[in-house]
Amino acid sequence: MKVVLVYPRWNWIEYNGLAEPLGLLQLVSALRDCGHEVVYLDYSFCQSLDELDESARDAGLIGVAISSAATLGSSAIVTAHLRTVNPDAMFLAGGAYPSIFPGDTLETIPFDFVLAGEAEDSIVELAEAIANGKNPDNIRNLVYIRDGKLVENPRRPVPADLDRLPFPARDVVDYDAYLQNGMSEFGVITSRGCPYNCLYCKPSTDRIFGGGIRFRSPENVIDELTELARLRSTNSIPVFFKDDTITLHPTEWFEELRDGLNRSDLKLKWHCATRVDTVSRSKLKVMAQSGCHCISYGVESGSQRILDFYRKGTTPAQAVQAFRWSREFGIEATAMLMIGCPMEKEDDLEATYALLKKLKPDDIVVYFSTAIPGRDIHDWAEREGYLINDTDPQHFDPARNRALEVMNMRLPYLQIEDVIHWKHKIERYRSWRKVTSIDNIRKWLTDLIHDPASGTRNAGLVLKGFSGRRDRPNE
Repeated sequence: MKVVLVYPRWNWIEYNGLAEPLGLLQLVSALRDCGHEVVYLDYSFCQSLDELDESARDAGLIGVAISSAATLGSSAIVTAHLRTVNPDAMFLAGGAYPSIFPGDTLETIPFDFVLAGEAEDSIVELAEAIANGKNPDNIRNLVYIRDGKLVENPRRPVPADLDRLPFPARDVVDYDAYLQNGMSEFGVITSRGCPYNCLYCKPSTDRIFGGGIRFRSPENVIDELTELARLRSTNSIPVFFKDDTITLHPTEWFEELRDGLNRSDLKLKWHCATRVDTVSRSKLKVMAQSGCHCISYGVESGSQRILDFYRKGTTPAQAVQAFRWSREFGIEATAMLMIGCPMEKEDDLEATYALLKKLKPDDIVVYFSTAIPGRDIHDWAEREGYLINDTDPQHFDPARNRALEVMNMRLPYLQIEDVIHWKHKIERYRSWRKVTSIDNIRKWLTDLIHDPASGTRNAGLVLKGFSGRRDRPNE
């Protein structure tokens, strides 16, 4: 049977940059492996909705990936259009948002089904039922409306052995278009799930991946990287490991990754995001040896009171240690901050700024605390009366809020202008760090010689930093 899987990124700005939808691409592979004809439709670069119409005709099943509440609008537009193109197909929603809010998804957009959670097995079962004219109503993970009532079938156990799952079908991705439009790294995921209990994430991750965490083997990851290198006709691959917390892998896992890469022809340069309390000196040493050049650490705040409010389970002292170890092994360390939660006061922001001076990060990214549906912080903010801008789904996108400097929670102790002021102050410190860091100046000069385009871009950053020298922080 012909199955169409849709990435409905239509008329949508990705403020965090473009990235291939790895979960959807794994479903393409799962269906292919079972003999189905699979067509992948990516609306990221379409100038009009009807550009891909021919490819959607004659499909028995059309699946649409919805990654978040912020993308509901574009998903609804694309789905409504495809229903006019192929009114006889069964329409299916999957992804993070439908997994957390299956009922809301079905009420908002007229899908026939939602597949909640990890769907590699369930989507194959659904496609085969439709192809053979069988009733799919008892398939696990399936959610639908019958006689006006929501029916949520039991979830199947999450796959314990991630190595048995197919690799993403990267051959269907127009990577040239992605790279020309700002994508700089290829995404790879080496684990699923997160065992932590942060206020701004839980319980959404559990609704998608179940509790706990599961790992792929280093050999399996290297096999995927080898396939990616073959597809791109290069052995030099920039990779972003997109795990929630990749450093929950034991040190031995990274040793096996390093040794396997050394035996291969791959020249891997990778970065990741992780927590400050899941690294050690020995682990970071091996990570650097395996090609890790940058880590984005979830520092969040320099105030222990705010970290405790977020249920983060970390301390500023752990952040200082993680950054010190990273520098020792030549790993660039980025501080990811989250400011502007309703509990924050002026002295909390001062503590965050003071911590940055101790960290001496290679880069800083400042987000506003955002109440996203399906996460405990949203329920808390709604219960306490702090929600604002809650009717526009776009306000649930932290990257958009950061870029446009808007917030979706009321602040009892500060004005929004105060938080924006601190964001600008931190960003000026970032520019000053970029200018005065010997390593950054050396990198800029090297890029200017060997990669003029990159060097020119970095020169703009340097000049911006110099223009802000009057804002140099007091040491």
